[in-house]
Amino acid sequence: MVIFIKWTKTEKMNTATLIVSAILVKKTSNSCLIYTQTRWKPSVSPNYSGLIEIPAGVINAYENIYEALGREIKEECGMEIVKIVGDWKSEIEMPRNQDKTFAFRPFICQQALQTNDGLPWIGFVFVCEVQGEPQLDPTEAKDPRWLSVTDLKELITVSPEKIFPVQLPVLKYFTESIENGQLKI
Repeated sequence: MVIFIKWTKTEKMNTATLIVSAILVKKTSNSCLIYTQTRWKPSVSPNYSGLIEIPAGVINAYENIYEALGREIKEECGMEIVKIVGDWKSEIEMPRNQDKTFAFRPFICQQALQTNDGLPWIGFVFVCEVQGEPQLDPTEAKDPRWLSVTDLKELITVSPEKIFPVQLPVLKYFTESIENGQLKI
């Protein structure tokens, strides 16, 4: 006997959606550039399509977060991670036959406390140096751009409503961390 369960939107919204996000950086001879793109999911996320975002995506059940990070960056914008800045991870522990665990520290975590018909996101954000040029999935995003830290800070200050809400505090923290020397790239 096969049982099918039909989820309603309300039922789905009672469980947080775990995501991994990446602040992608490229070093130039005299500065650091940060990758942004325009979120473009009009059929799935109409209230947030057209906002500026950093790449992010769902972590699958039992997927190693570092594998999810690499997969999402490759799928969403076609670039390769060459270095993760400032993270930490333990060895994988296997205390019993069927158990496999590890600990990790991302750059920062994020959570949506309320959304406009979006999902209840909780996520882990990493700062990653990348190589390659953006090759976007048109069902996910458009308008790839590299911004200086100064330009990103100005965007956050002058037009915060143009940034995908769950990522606004993340990007604020990132620019502050660069400015105060807490994060070195």
